[in-house]
Amino acid sequence: MIEALLLVIAAEGTVTEAVQTQVSEPDPKAMTQKEIRAFNAGLPRSHPYYIRCKSSPEIGSLVKKIYSCRTTAQWQKAEEIGNQNARDTYEDMTSKAGNSSN
Repeated sequence: MIEALLLVIAAEGTVTEAVQTQVSEPDPKAMTQKEIRAFNAGLPRSHPYYIRCKSSPEIGSLVKKIYSCRTTAQWQKAEEIGNQNARDTYEDMTSKAGNSSN
């Protein structure tokens, strides 16, 4: 019984890997919401090509929203770049503050 369960778990892992290799990277900015939903239907949320959309309010409008859709990998890369920029800015500001003593 346990061996059969382990075999099923191992088979699921290979199926997930096969799905990851067969999917090509999409262009979420050129896709409609319907196309994004259809694309995401066959992928787990942890897949690097799973498309996530975030909405933010448009400045000057009470109702209109701006949607930004990217793959999980693109969101991760943007987060890493933003964090690195923040670290660099912090280091630049602290080093200049320490050098300007009278």
